[in-house]
Amino acid sequence: MPSSPSSSPSSSSPSTPPTLQIRPHATKGRALHATQRFPPGATIHAFTHPTLLLPSLTHLALVCSHCLRPGDPRACSRCRAAYYCDAACQGAAWRAVHARECKALRQRRLGDRPGAELPTPVRALLQALLVGEVGDAVGGLEGHVRRRRDDGGAAWRDLEMMGMAGCAFAGRPGGEDEVRRAVDLLCKIQTNAFHRYDADLGQVGIFLEPTLAMANHSCVPNALVQFIGRTAVLRAERPIEAGEEIEISYTDYTYPLPKRKEALSPYGFECSCPRCRDNLNVYQVCAASRVITPAGLSLVPQTSKIRDHPAVSDPVKQALAKASGESATRLTDARTSPESLPERRNLLLAQYRDCKDLILGELWAVTPVPQVLTEISIFYAEEGHFPFALAMACFVATKCDPCRYMAHFHPVRVKNVFMIAKLLANTAERTAALSNSVKHVAAKANLDQKAQETLQDIDQVSLCQMLLTMVLRSAPVGHAAEWELDVAAREILRDIEQLPGRDKELSLIKSWIQNPESDQSKAFFDYAVVQQVDALASLGRAVLKVDFDAGA
Repeated sequence: MPSSPSSSPSSSSPSTPPTLQIRPHATKGRALHATQRFPPGATIHAFTHPTLLLPSLTHLALVCSHCLRPGDPRACSRCRAAYYCDAACQGAAWRAVHARECKALRQRRLGDRPGAELPTPVRALLQALLVGEVGDAVGGLEGHVRRRRDDGGAAWRDLEMMGMAGCAFAGRPGGEDEVRRAVDLLCKIQTNAFHRYDADLGQVGIFLEPTLAMANHSCVPNALVQFIGRTAVLRAERPIEAGEEIEISYTDYTYPLPKRKEALSPYGFECSCPRCRDNLNVYQVCAASRVITPAGLSLVPQTSKIRDHPAVSDPVKQALAKASGESATRLTDARTSPESLPERRNLLLAQYRDCKDLILGELWAVTPVPQVLTEISIFYAEEGHFPFALAMACFVATKCDPCRYMAHFHPVRVKNVFMIAKLLANTAERTAALSNSVKHVAAKANLDQKAQETLQDIDQVSLCQMLLTMVLRSAPVGHAAEWELDVAAREILRDIEQLPGRDKELSLIKSWIQNPESDQSKAFFDYAVVQQVDALASLGRAVLKVDFDAGA
């Protein structure tokens, strides 16, 4: 993340992995560079020993404080301010940091508030104050303290309050010098820590590792960070040549420009990448990409057609994507999500109306349309309408995701492929329900006869099996065993492989797995996966016409 120029002429420290090099940068302070070539999907380096890894306050009781995996963790019996999924994590956390913070967290300070109520930045600061090696590692980073102090206002007062809170819980005197150092550390933590994101729960905590923090930002990045337990895997998103700077995105780069600027404001810089400089929409960025998806890993029937979308060259479509994308995002963000399903349906109808201009313009990949459609799919699943949920998930996976994230292994795309497989595993047991849903929607929306026949003839079990295989192929090399999606996919695959009477299907799938590049495998994949998912996506559009277009 943005940092100051290195004080040493050496371009890397002894702790820098051999695949990476830290170099001074004329405008960005320091930058992370590759020392060798990396193809898309390759693991550049896995950071397994974070300096800081903490759950957010809102997720304290929902994820393990050591590995941040979701579940039903148990609280530390002493401080009740840390939760662990098992004895192994609790023991590892105790040895690493918790032995030195537990006593401090048991105290009640600042208006008799317990340590379990400390905001996440203060909790991180407490570790930096109590654990020497953590404080030293954080201290070597840049925190833009002068800029933050000069900006003043409520943000600086909050930093000072959190600095005093950290000193109080750490048992430090709380004098001017001590608080100044605490605020300095806090600024460095907030500047360099990553938001640890979970696909189901959202932002569940923070992750900080000094070398990874040297990676600068771009909204057209060539690398991404994938979190697996306590590990942050840095993967090439596009081809990276030896000596090339590695850039990642600090925020979701598919957001509209104003929202990206807002998300980047705490880092103290404005992005000047092509996406920001020319305010490019997702279709334009996709068209400029030269990433080629290997055979058997894309759900899109004709990948090249993505680059021919009207929003790439039509000024009217471009203006619509910009103006309506920004306004619809503001409207949908302002709406609060209710608990009950009937109220959720009303919310989704309102959000769908917010996106009406984008939908009429067939700008399915422009934020916030993909998010709204994903929520509609989840809503159908919660209602028990699994065929509709499946159709909507296929629509998102084919009409939205490939234009937003070019890499087939992007965590968002892989998660959605897995969701389609899970829904198929459900509907495969209810083939009649899927058939009836097809007939019902087709009758109302005039779904073409070919799509009806294709949907009713889908081999849902084989499709599910092949999608799960795609998920396994998207795992970062060397870290599949710890990746939650890999584990879950293998569990479903074991159940599928035990089904009787599938010798012919298994033979074809095995040949495809062994040689996906052969002409026979490509033809089989196109028929068994691409055409079937495309037909389900057509049903998803028909569902929207019947269930949402009228209300919008």
